[in-house]
Amino acid sequence: MKKYIWIAVVVVVIIIIGLFVTFNKSTSTKSIHLGMISILSGEYAAVGENFRNGALLAQEQYNAAHPDAKIAMTIEDDGFSGGKAVSAYQKLVSIDKIDALINVSTASIDAIYDSVTKLGIPVAQGGEQGRVPADDNVFGMFPDSITSERDYGVYMRNKGIASMTLVYTKHDAMIRFVDAFKEGFQGKTTDIAIDSAETDFRTHALKASSGNPQAIGLFMFPQPGAQFMKELIKIEKTKPTMFFDTNFVSGYTDYQRIMGNLTVLDGSIVGGMKLEDTQAFKDAYKARFGIDAPFLSDIGYDSFNLIVQTYSPDKATWVKNMKNADFLGVSGKIKFNQTGNRLPDTKMMVIKGGKLVDL
Repeated sequence: MKKYIWIAVVVVVIIIIGLFVTFNKSTSTKSIHLGMISILSGEYAAVGENFRNGALLAQEQYNAAHPDAKIAMTIEDDGFSGGKAVSAYQKLVSIDKIDALINVSTASIDAIYDSVTKLGIPVAQGGEQGRVPADDNVFGMFPDSITSERDYGVYMRNKGIASMTLVYTKHDAMIRFVDAFKEGFQGKTTDIAIDSAETDFRTHALKASSGNPQAIGLFMFPQPGAQFMKELIKIEKTKPTMFFDTNFVSGYTDYQRIMGNLTVLDGSIVGGMKLEDTQAFKDAYKARFGIDAPFLSDIGYDSFNLIVQTYSPDKATWVKNMKNADFLGVSGKIKFNQTGNRLPDTKMMVIKGGKLVDL
């Protein structure tokens, strides 16, 4: 056992040296105190933990390479609740005196947006914002979902599908996703909007299956999306073409947990992003946490590094440096458009044998 522990330590040390050569050129960051608001409780806790662990790995590697200029990071939980997010944010700002923020959930950024943009500190944001992004101090670390949704719509149109039933959560971000998908699709659509507090999906499933739709598109958070699909499969006999956007990718384990064997979804099309983790990151993550790097852990890792690599003691300059960022992170190229959205590279997948396979 000691032999294997020693091998793991050596691997991590090698990876640390390799990943952090670029930081040897950086200016002193001794005084930086980062804050993070993640989803560490509730139904989306697994996603928030993945993101947090990626950022923790980056922090540990940086501090190991810079023992005289370590960076502190205080982490708070929002439970995917705007109310909890506000309390967490106020603590980070007023008590912990953070210099920059890593934020994970849509619920959180929507709740603190006015305050954090007024404060002007750099923000690396994980989930999509509910409102239309602006040229400000908030930078979306997950590739731009709106551009991607348009691409998904174009793909479905090019497959010869002329009409679709679109089922979505009645939430600002999801509505924006659906609108962007429609722009790309340009075909006939029937909308079924479901309240975010809804727990009984049978009626909605009956409505979606009525009229034998050619295709059904699902734009929902993972848990309610899986519950809806469980009801739809009981009812739907004609098996229309199913389309899932990238929310399915983030919530694959939720669908599996709720629905069981996902072979019932074989043939379904899934829109995703090309986020190719580097082998060095995969090895470092497994050595640190004992599991393969899960979804969004790479985004958490890159969020920490973006903030540190662009550091300036002047907030406005720091934000400007983030706007001009252009480097290869462990999840791929990190570059932003005018409104702080990371430029996307989309891909399409299909479900085969219950697994996601690239097309």
